Amino acid sequence: MSSQMLTLFKLTCLPKKTNSFCSSSCNTRKIGYFDQFLPLFDKKTDSLSYLNSNERRRVVVGLSRIIKQGQGYILKGFAKNFCPYILVKIMKSLEYRETAFGFFKFAFQDDSDEIVKSSCVAAHVLAAQNLKLLAQDVVYWVIRRVGVDRRREVVEFMWKRHAEFESDFSVLDTLMRGFLKVEMSCEALEIVGRMREVGLRPSSSAITILFKLLLRVGDHGSVWKLLRGMIHRGPRPCNHNFNAVILGFCRLGHVKVGESLLCVMQKFKCQPDVYAYNILINAYCTRGQTVDALGWMHFMINNGCAPSLVTFGTVINAFCNQGNMIEARKLFDGMKEAGHFPNVICYNTLMNGYVKARDIGQANMLYEEMKNRAIAPDCTTFNILVAGHYRYGREEDSDRLLRDLSQPGSLPVSSLYNICVSGLCWAGWLDEAMKFLEDMLEKGITPTVVVFNSIIAAYSRAGLEEKAYEAYIMMVKFGLFPSSLTCSSLIMGLSKLWKLQEARDLLYEMIEKGLPINKAAFTQLLDGYFRMGNVAGAYSLWNEMKGRGIHPDAVAFSAFINGLSIVGLLEEAYDVFLQMSEKGFVPNNFVYNSLIRGFCNSGRLPGSIDVGEGDGAKGSSS
Repeated sequence: MSSQMLTLFKLTCLPKKTNSFCSSSCNTRKIGYFDQFLPLFDKKTDSLSYLNSNERRRVVVGLSRIIKQGQGYILKGFAKNFCPYILVKIMKSLEYRETAFGFFKFAFQDDSDEIVKSSCVAAHVLAAQNLKLLAQDVVYWVIRRVGVDRRREVVEFMWKRHAEFESDFSVLDTLMRGFLKVEMSCEALEIVGRMREVGLRPSSSAITILFKLLLRVGDHGSVWKLLRGMIHRGPRPCNHNFNAVILGFCRLGHVKVGESLLCVMQKFKCQPDVYAYNILINAYCTRGQTVDALGWMHFMINNGCAPSLVTFGTVINAFCNQGNMIEARKLFDGMKEAGHFPNVICYNTLMNGYVKARDIGQANMLYEEMKNRAIAPDCTTFNILVAGHYRYGREEDSDRLLRDLSQPGSLPVSSLYNICVSGLCWAGWLDEAMKFLEDMLEKGITPTVVVFNSIIAAYSRAGLEEKAYEAYIMMVKFGLFPSSLTCSSLIMGLSKLWKLQEARDLLYEMIEKGLPINKAAFTQLLDGYFRMGNVAGAYSLWNEMKGRGIHPDAVAFSAFINGLSIVGLLEEAYDVFLQMSEKGFVPNNFVYNSLIRGFCNSGRLPGSIDVGEGDGAKGSSS
């Protein structure tokens, strides 16, 4: 992509400075100005540190609106005393839930008993005025700030006066959701027990969240106990509950458990829906078992459940990952027969498959097909095609794509910003891309996860891992949940820099958050241990991943066999080779060559002959 074309795109397509905010320094001055409306000047912590720049901007704009509407007296009243009733008035005047919650985080200056009690009263008042979600936000923040040691105080504060404002169920449901949001599973289970004691049934939606949390932390016993409690004491399990449990077990690699749960759903008057089937189909696709995934797809159709766009997209993506573009295209074309028309996500999936297969011509044709069908491309489309042109095409193709997207009205403003950041990354202007992203955030324009992926991946490719990690931290701070691709880019970059412990910690964080593990990142980390000569580290990673239900693919098996062969652990390498075959993976020439080279280097020619004969047997049977 030429720098001239990218500059032209920035100048002609992107809006000029907005009037929503002047600058970060102005932002800081205004925040300092509004300190006068807070009652606690001798504050223990800087509550502003809990707000990102976008939240600060929203709070400042909201408070300014209150003053302009002649309601500044409310703010002055709150400045004299942390009164829960005045606090609720201010939060309601801020109109939007995110802004109101931001102000509460700003106003919660310390965690003294007085402030905690007042905040609990504010939560009661909000619940009484049917602002349940905001009440849950307040309780969540109080629990987060006081910590696990004082959690029981919050429960007792909330329970003591709740009858003046809300029902038993309302307050306990708020507490349960507060504990769930701060990921205190044991405390959430205690609230469930308290509900049972007073003859109440917990909310089905809250139990779904609790199922997800328990599965993520590995408390399987509590999952089954909670499910039994629902069956015997209510509420009766629904599809959402079953789907959450099926998803949790499939993510842990226990696909057979997920299958069993799907099969028993009807016993409890729950007909498996498209979401349940999609979970299992995705689990098999993730494990590389596309044939089984197709089997489940046919099974769901035979049972009267029509596949969705997600179903087709999942299997198409699996075929693309295997390089089987013929089957991927066949399934893509067959979507219409099932009454579905491909959306931008489906096009992006198939397009990405063609790029990975180095068939940039087919990818370009697919893009033209998108345009002819009036399907607007997005930032992902741009990244896929630019990556393809960068690796296998021509620079002028990237320029043509950028010129095409720059036509007025072709994309919404937010997409133009996202594409510009991605374009700067591909052009190698990484610092300018980061500056542009910061400017977007300052103006209140929220980028997509794809944009952060672009910056993190670009910094990682350039070997600037510290800056990549800074972008990751910024992403989390702005409330964007990182994707598997984001974490995988970081893991691969850290592995290349020999920062294996940091990479491993991030891998564990992905597992704990329920993110799908990119096998390429796992393989890169495994290879990093071998390249450092840390065989014990490689072994522990391999065994721990299997213990956590993360099953290696053919590439990971190949890397493990190669690493063991290089360090002379040939019996172990051959055992892994046999495991690979038992799992249904067909070893390629790289695997055979690794083993043969290992046996030859150790002077064990008969072993290499045995492996070679196995190679011939494989070849003759195919």
